[in-house]
Amino acid sequence: MRTKRFHLGLVVVVLFAILVILPVVFMIANSFMSAREAENRYTSLVTAYNYLHSESGEHYMEVTLLPDVLTGDGYRDALLNDPLTLRLFWNSVLLAVPILLGQLIVSPLAAFAFEMSHFRGKEALYFLYILVMLMPLQLLMVPHYIAADVLGYNNTYLAIILPSIFAPFGTFLLRQQMKGMDFSAVEAARMEGASEWQVFSSVVLPSVKPTVAALTVLTFADCWNIVDQAVVFIRDTFAEPLSVYLSRMVTADPGHIFAVACVYMFPALLVFIWGHDNMAHGITLSSMGAGK
Repeated sequence: MRTKRFHLGLVVVVLFAILVILPVVFMIANSFMSAREAENRYTSLVTAYNYLHSESGEHYMEVTLLPDVLTGDGYRDALLNDPLTLRLFWNSVLLAVPILLGQLIVSPLAAFAFEMSHFRGKEALYFLYILVMLMPLQLLMVPHYIAADVLGYNNTYLAIILPSIFAPFGTFLLRQQMKGMDFSAVEAARMEGASEWQVFSSVVLPSVKPTVAALTVLTFADCWNIVDQAVVFIRDTFAEPLSVYLSRMVTADPGHIFAVACVYMFPALLVFIWGHDNMAHGITLSSMGAGK
């Protein structure tokens, strides 16, 4: 009976994995499609090449996993011949990197203060952290917009970067692991005369490295895919990240959408490959700390 349940669970997991990975495989395979073939397959425009699959003056989508002719023209155009795509790609970098670095500085320090320090109102303040973390992003953008407008940095990257640096998720994740630490090493360091900074940098931070790696992967994926904040805070088309532009490419330039989407996916994929082992380990340690 237990063996049957195991095999049934395995089949369900495999089917779910196929459903998740199939759109990615479809996008990568179609990224090697020529612009003409993509236009003929995925638009309603009737051309000399797709009129046989049209009806009443409209063409119906012809979905295929593999293109008729493999070509790398889409990548060449995206990386070499399309200055707008390159500019918006670097706009995404200019947003994601400061947010990531800021989170990796602020979150460990805040988690250390909440877990290792003793001050009045600590748990009440931490409760507010959790409350903010549970609020929908769209609700938080209203006070963010008002604050950015009052401080005069609306329609700039700061309006997105500053609130994202102080997002509470990283503090929550790291504090959960710190709860499961062996505090004898911390107390020994303090008895030897180590300062709080030395305790943090030499004792606590090395022990939470797997969770910091997990935070790196999750934070980069989140800020690399910024859409809502960019739509609200950035009004200059040439300053918006590539994630916003991709939604318009579906209708404006269907011939290159697959290649550009793959180019946009690669940095997040590389970060995930770099940190996926530590991410699983770090999340496991955080859950173990939460149970103590």
